[in-house]
Formats: sequence, structure tokens, C-alpha cells
Amino acid sequence: MVSRRKLLSSASMLALIPVANLIPTTVFAATNVDLSNASAVALKYVENATDAQRTDKMGTAGADQVCDNCRFYTVDAGNSARGGCVLFQNQLVAGKGWCAGWVPTA
Repeated sequence: MVSRRKLLSSASMLALIPVANLIPTTVFAATNVDLSNASAVALKYVENATDAQRTDKMGTAGADQVCDNCRFYTVDAGNSARGGCVLFQNQLVAGKGWCAGWVPTA
């Protein structure tokens, strides 16, 4: 038989599930992408886009391709020079960086 205390405890935990997505992700410390990371190597990620050999892609000149104007990039609230990238599991990348996965914003 379940005690009332255990029942109320379980119910209160279940009630928090819908609001769990409202917790800001900035509470958790994001880390910078390690340049030796397998994903970074495969996508040819560089911290400074001028160091990359970029070709014209999707109607955008290679020189204009940076993380700042990529669809997968989101600006970090606490650091305007870096932001999260979906391709790197939301680890922080340089806004002036580049990788082969670059896609223009919509």
C-alpha cells in the first residue's frame, strides 16, 4: 500500500514535467567546441572564417559565410561573440567561425 506522503511526492514530481521545458538552457554552462572533436574535424570547423577555404554556396559568396548568418546558429545571451550550434549539440561556436555545414538563414 502506498502512503499518502509518497503519493503526494510522486504527484508533485509528475506535475513539474510540463514546465521542465521552460527552464532556460543558460542555467547550464555551455562549453566551446573542441577543435579536435570528431564532428568539428569532419565539418572542417574553424574559429575564424577567413582561415577556411569557402566556396560559393546556395547563392551566398564564400566570403559572406560565417556562423552569425547560419541557420543552425543561435546567439548566446551572455556572450555576443559566441553562440550555440545545432550541428555541435548546442556547444558554443565563434560567431565569426565557419564549418562545411553552413546553411543560410531563412
